[in-house]
Amino acid sequence: MSKLLDTLRLDIHVISAGIGTTDKKDLAILSFESPVHIVGAFTNNKVVASPVRLCRHHLKQRFKRPGKLAIVVNSGCANACTGVIGDEICKNVVSHLARQLDLNVEQVFPFSTGEILKQLPEKKMLAGITKAIGSSCCSFEDFADAIMTTDKARKIVTKSLIIEDKQYNIVGIAKGSGMICPDMATMLAFVITDIPIDITDFNHLHKEICDDTFNAISVDGEMSTNDSFVGVCASFNDRENSFLINKADKHWSAIRDIYSAICDELVMKIVEDGEGATRVVELKVTQASTIKDADHVARGIANSPLVKTAIFAGDPNLGRILSAIGACTLSRFNPDKISIVINGYLAIESGTLASGYNETIARDHMSRKKIDLKVCLGVGAASRRLLFCDLSYDYVKINAEYRT
Repeated sequence: MSKLLDTLRLDIHVISAGIGTTDKKDLAILSFESPVHIVGAFTNNKVVASPVRLCRHHLKQRFKRPGKLAIVVNSGCANACTGVIGDEICKNVVSHLARQLDLNVEQVFPFSTGEILKQLPEKKMLAGITKAIGSSCCSFEDFADAIMTTDKARKIVTKSLIIEDKQYNIVGIAKGSGMICPDMATMLAFVITDIPIDITDFNHLHKEICDDTFNAISVDGEMSTNDSFVGVCASFNDRENSFLINKADKHWSAIRDIYSAICDELVMKIVEDGEGATRVVELKVTQASTIKDADHVARGIANSPLVKTAIFAGDPNLGRILSAIGACTLSRFNPDKISIVINGYLAIESGTLASGYNETIARDHMSRKKIDLKVCLGVGAASRRLLFCDLSYDYVKINAEYRT
């Protein structure tokens, strides 16, 4: 990805600033010297962290105004529910980095992840920023490591795309393993590309892909205060007599596909790394009356503790899935139309056990590390896909010991 760094004139700085309780690297800065566009999608939680509020404000100011910018991320402290003091510290951090890089404050975008209610240590942040800017440049892998909290592994995906005989590059980086639920998840994600894209169409693309990926996963049904999914693209095209690519361009479908593929791989990494996770389920709800109904059913199944613990046990307790479906408020529903298929094996048909159903076969399918679960409601044409994981003993242990 050195070409991507060179094209965007992107410097990455990562250090240990002592923000969290360990000595891991916990402060990362991305500094773009070439003009870029930035777009974002954020948590729908009504309790919102200070950096999320400031990022939203800066995005409104910078929309359709390409230029240099900086992203600063800390792990170890969410700076959420910290009142006016937390807001002021966040602004001071942004102002300090802006001065260091000779930027306006609205060109700096802060992100935090970690413990809620914990005040961000301002002195450590300011000193850390000064130290980081003066340090040697790091890699995308270093950045991915610095933003991790309870993650067991870094989450990074890279791809390239040829357009008019020129290679463009795209990298996706994310963190998240707990408090993961649609709208969005407890996660930070950054997708960066040197593809020159029209800002309006880039914004639409980013939010469309977000709905199909980061808003379609669940580990534990918990929504965070700091969720952020950010996209950065080139705002310039170095080809003579050429323009920014928009959705009318013949290459748009290829751009959409690669952006979607990056995000698909990132969300799979998040669910696979779910706190205590031992199995990953790809759930597809089909033939719902409306997309909203399909989404309700998908979330009802994915967020049911009884369903998730049965999956942990490799137990085909199909009654729990049927019960979770029935608990959803739907515009149109007929329990006698439901069918359930596990890894291609028909288990439920017309709302009851399928003819010839074999518990041993069903248990074998439910015991696999990756499970393809299809639920057909039989009342319409709408569908929804959602990734989730099981609920294990280790999830309880990890979260019981989170602050000890």
